[in-house]
Amino acid sequence: MKKIWLMISCMVLVCAMAQSKVNVITKSIVVYPEKEAGKIARIVFNADSKCGLLFIIRDSKGNIVKTLSSILNEAGQSFIDWDGKDFSGRIVEEGDYSVSVVTGISWALDEKFGIKGRIGIETMQIKVTDPEKIVFKVPGEIKRITVGETEYYKSDNLSIAGPNYVIKDGNIQINPTGGAKKDDIVNVEYYNPFYLENPWAIDVDQAGNLYVLYKWKTASMKYPATTLVKVSPDGKKIVDDFGSDGKIGPFSGHANQVTVNEKEGRIYICATSSHGTGVFSLKTGAFLYEIGGWFGSGSSDPRTTVYPAGIAIDKTGTKIYIRGFSAYDRTKEKDKGFLYRENPIKHSGYAPLIDNYWGPSMESARQPDCFYASSYYSDISKIKDTGSGFSELYNVHINGSPVGMSLDADTEVLFAALRTVSGEIAVLHDTGFLLNELWRLKDNELGPTHAVKMIGEYLYVVEDGASPIGRTLEEMKKANVNPAGKNRISKYRLIFDQEKDVCKITVKK
Repeated sequence: MKKIWLMISCMVLVCAMAQSKVNVITKSIVVYPEKEAGKIARIVFNADSKCGLLFIIRDSKGNIVKTLSSILNEAGQSFIDWDGKDFSGRIVEEGDYSVSVVTGISWALDEKFGIKGRIGIETMQIKVTDPEKIVFKVPGEIKRITVGETEYYKSDNLSIAGPNYVIKDGNIQINPTGGAKKDDIVNVEYYNPFYLENPWAIDVDQAGNLYVLYKWKTASMKYPATTLVKVSPDGKKIVDDFGSDGKIGPFSGHANQVTVNEKEGRIYICATSSHGTGVFSLKTGAFLYEIGGWFGSGSSDPRTTVYPAGIAIDKTGTKIYIRGFSAYDRTKEKDKGFLYRENPIKHSGYAPLIDNYWGPSMESARQPDCFYASSYYSDISKIKDTGSGFSELYNVHINGSPVGMSLDADTEVLFAALRTVSGEIAVLHDTGFLLNELWRLKDNELGPTHAVKMIGEYLYVVEDGASPIGRTLEEMKKANVNPAGKNRISKYRLIFDQEKDVCKITVKK
């Protein structure tokens, strides 16, 4: 197996795990899936170590018709079967199909994005040589300046507070009467290349524009507010011809998930008014209407979407699934589109939460009537819309507290952000009857991750800046998880290590 290694200065490349060498024994198979009931294509292979494997089946035009996966707990010979059906469960057309095998995954920062692959909070340190003249320049908007335990400067909701500094023409001068001494270290936190406090959820359109929900809070606010900002594909500026100076909001609710639907030209934002899901114009950012909300007797009223903790779109119909769980016709406002409500998760159904902030916790599946839901400090479930309620098809326990997810519909590979001490992303495959965790993507430069978005060959990773209290904090301490993320969004290029066309399957009817 040929391993891919990339050594570039300042670029991160982290291999998920040691990759196995796989030898596919079966080279050619002919199957008659319709004439010979029960006959399947069996691919036999050898692996030299414990590993996760993804098999990709393509037609003669190179289109992916099906993916299969296998988790091997030890080295040796094994096999995997294909029943001749595609993702939708239909028997494929007659013809030749090629099989490739992916043995591992790694990633590399896209240094063309933002500042060397990231946007958000950066830090710098300056050593005091002359307490009478502490002057320096920061290449971004300052969040906080501290010297030891003393906070010299704090930006609170974009407003400036603190008597111990002067800013002029981008230069910062600390007041010498503030108490800084020779050899003290000045710590500076700043937003680079633009203000982006506590990023929470993300979606990306086909042109590469980012739609980011971020949370902020002033000292006088009891709860945080949320704003959506549209960011250019290169991550270097805000797209200011959208909304108001590139932003929608702020929302007083705990808005926690954003979904862009380019076909409809709409943006769906979960919990823009505590209980409702806001619908906005993708072109202008203008508010259109709200789905769900608080009705009748409140939480006991089935129409009420109580503090919705996530949303997923039925991409072939008009339904929207709102965590609670409720099904609504998304073309109708308020309670006019209500269909039904039911919680199908019985083992650990509460959504990922940090104090009173929810989600993001849902993702649409490839099948039009299914979606995924993550449960904080626990599982990921696949849920089916039965037409009158919801049914959990299967679930997988994930070590590392899964939060936001993103699906690559071409391969049915699901990426899940994990709230671990150093950043990790779980890479899973939906086999149609279970979720296989194949690999972990790791980068020690990341803090706890919160949301992901996979588009094309790239994966966007969100690190929030939340510091919870109460039960959630205690649970994270027990799990040795640092609760605070690093307030950033990173863009990685995904690299799959694979052998192509290791086997040919001829389907005849």
